[in-house]
Amino acid sequence: MISAADTLPTPPPDTRSKHLQAFFEAYNCPPPLLTSEYIAVADAYGLDYRLLPAVSVRESTCGQHARYNNRWGWDSARTGFASLRHGIRFIARQLAFGRYYQGKTLDEKLHAYNPNPKYPGEIRSLMREIDAD
Repeated sequence: MISAADTLPTPPPDTRSKHLQAFFEAYNCPPPLLTSEYIAVADAYGLDYRLLPAVSVRESTCGQHARYNNRWGWDSARTGFASLRHGIRFIARQLAFGRYYQGKTLDEKLHAYNPNPKYPGEIRSLMREIDAD
């Protein structure tokens, strides 16, 4: 008799948390790093898991220069969040469904987030660092 376990391939290990941990450590990010939260929220909203961590490094050196639990420069860092987790969820939801972001490509979303013409390239470069081994 063949069991389901015999016919289904084993999924590859999820290395995203390890990659985020190494990325945050390379930039001396202060705790909490919240790698699991970044991944879970990105999965829930259909975003690349590297997006918000890259934005956090670009906008506040991942919290070294953040105010009010806002590591992502949201609203030019004038707005704060009750917690880092709340900030991750809020910004992910905006990037997925907010009126300025919904239905746009990643580069279009990044341009709406920060109109500096170099911004999308800077974020994409940081995103590539996350998966670099």
